[in-house]
Amino acid sequence: MESGYLVIRRQGNSKGDDCIGTVCQVEDDNAVVQWPEGLRTRIPLPVPSDITVVPVDSLRYRSLRDASALREEFTKSPVSVLIRLLDEMGGEASVKELRSQARTLGLAGEHNSTWWSHMRKRLLSHPRVAEAKPGAPLKLLDESADPFVGERALSAQEALEALATPTTKWAQGRQQALRKAVASGASELSAYEHVAAHALGVALQSWPFDETAYTAQGVSERVLAAVVEFLAEVTTGQRRAKNPVADPSSKLSKPGAPSPHAVTPLLVGLVTIPVESAAADQAAKLPRGLAAQECVMAVMAGFDETEQPADRKQLLRRGAALLQWAVAENSLVTGEQREAFGEELCSRALRLLLLSAELEQHQGPLYEWVDLVLAAVPDHVLQHVIATTLSDDLKAALETLPARPNGGRERATRLMTSLSARPDESDPAVQSLRDSAQTPEAGAYGGPTPDKEPGQAIEPEDQSSPAPAPAASSVQETCASDGAADTPESSEIGQSFPLEERARYEAALDQERAVAWALRSERDDLRQELATLQSRCDRADEEISTLRGQLGIASAELEDVTRRADALTRKAQRQEEELRQGRQAGRAASQSQLRQARIDGLRVLATVLAEVADQAIHTTTDDSASAHALYRRVLAQASAAGLTDIGPAGEEVDFDPVHHQSRTGPSARVIVERPGFAWQAGTPQEVVLVPALVRPVEQ
Repeated sequence: MESGYLVIRRQGNSKGDDCIGTVCQVEDDNAVVQWPEGLRTRIPLPVPSDITVVPVDSLRYRSLRDASALREEFTKSPVSVLIRLLDEMGGEASVKELRSQARTLGLAGEHNSTWWSHMRKRLLSHPRVAEAKPGAPLKLLDESADPFVGERALSAQEALEALATPTTKWAQGRQQALRKAVASGASELSAYEHVAAHALGVALQSWPFDETAYTAQGVSERVLAAVVEFLAEVTTGQRRAKNPVADPSSKLSKPGAPSPHAVTPLLVGLVTIPVESAAADQAAKLPRGLAAQECVMAVMAGFDETEQPADRKQLLRRGAALLQWAVAENSLVTGEQREAFGEELCSRALRLLLLSAELEQHQGPLYEWVDLVLAAVPDHVLQHVIATTLSDDLKAALETLPARPNGGRERATRLMTSLSARPDESDPAVQSLRDSAQTPEAGAYGGPTPDKEPGQAIEPEDQSSPAPAPAASSVQETCASDGAADTPESSEIGQSFPLEERARYEAALDQERAVAWALRSERDDLRQELATLQSRCDRADEEISTLRGQLGIASAELEDVTRRADALTRKAQRQEEELRQGRQAGRAASQSQLRQARIDGLRVLATVLAEVADQAIHTTTDDSASAHALYRRVLAQASAAGLTDIGPAGEEVDFDPVHHQSRTGPSARVIVERPGFAWQAGTPQEVVLVPALVRPVEQ
């Protein structure tokens, strides 16, 4: 027994609740216990039979102190709890006894016999549990028989977390034990945990999920990192595709792998996590084509939610990485699909901007996102969408966007101004002039050109990676530099327009050309700066990955050392408790034997004193005085040892069956004929050595 242990005292009444106290102090032969009312009492050691001692860290202790945590652990990992219970029950028990003891602890009360039959099979599959013959009680084997019993007893999520933790060297058999633990609880895994388990080599069945939308919230960062690594492998073909249709990766056809149709929803769920996540940031670099468009729309939906997510800055950062690949030309997406996507994205961005301005909600990430969208879509798409929503409210709402060179605010404002100052669109000459400003080199969809990913090899120009497209504002410059102004069509336009009108258009064209050159120069500078920053970011990512790997290794080693230290501590505590109890039992037995020996010696002395007293009382010769003196001296010596006489001779007292002995039988009043003797008289430990000899009072 040690300080902190619980003691349970059973009440005499069967209907009364047991009283539970806490050991405050332990001494050689007693312990101080504090009860719930604050009262402190001492109990002897060894403890009486009506008191039960509950050691710290036992399941009974946890059920009394934190029953909810114990029930939660039992729900997640019932096998490990039952093995611990079997150990505390002596290492051998039947399933019926386990079931009864578990219900006493408040566990598994809702489970029926079928569940317990299934649990018996799971227990027998554990390497530490066996049975002598079919139907015999379960027996717990020595822990040294399986060094990875702790790994096998983990829940599927815990084993997957340990499996995903980086380590320099795996102990032989530990990785396999963790994989078996994950496989045994595969039904408890979420979609992302299932992907990570498959990527980490766990033998799983076919993809069991039918949903098309998944959430990555609640999944640890280590597990998500394994998911992203797998998704990066299976989407490599899309990022390097030369054909309009990229064949699915062969890795998606293996048992346990997600279906090809589930890859995009998994990416959508990753990039829309409203919290900081390095794995989600990495996942935002993977989608291409239609997958990138779907991810961008999911990010837009995150900004469009009525209830603001936890952190829109994360959505903004991932959306910016996705946007360049969603609007760029790609052989995986047709021109009509890009046009429809651009119009839908731009329309939703303007509606979101107008709604925020109407509600007077000042949200920095939202305005930055709208500005990025307006800067990414081509001019003709942005112009078409603005023309359908042109209003004074839109002009005021655009003023709330960030002011940056060639940003969405500048492009949208410029296009709105050109729309307001443009002549009648129905004039055929004006339409012919605008058509002459379009060149084949400009392309049908002039979106921004995304940079190559870090580490990606430079591919030939005929591949499907997005090619640099000239800014929409420089289209007219290209046409002018190619001599479009000297073509027959331009001559006809010059003849159709008055001289003043033609001069005005030429002045506007020169102004646009100057702006285009300035923007191109600024664009080149920004690309160079972006490349430098990207290189620095890649180096930082490598250093962070190295540090994270080292941290994971250190954490795994610390957990392993802590677990072994806890096991050794518990074993030492049990051995110390056994030694203490044995020492206390031996001390108690020795004290009891010494006490009895002392009582036996004092009883002999009391018998001699009784004889001396009898002689002194009944002697009538001259030697009676010396006999009385001898009796008094001997009695004085005996009193030093705690021996006292019971009743002087001739005294009339009430009969006491404990202190008196009568030759004729008990009587109400008696006279002492010969004194008796007792040890420690008047105390609770009083022992009557020789009773006083009495006779009845004569009537």
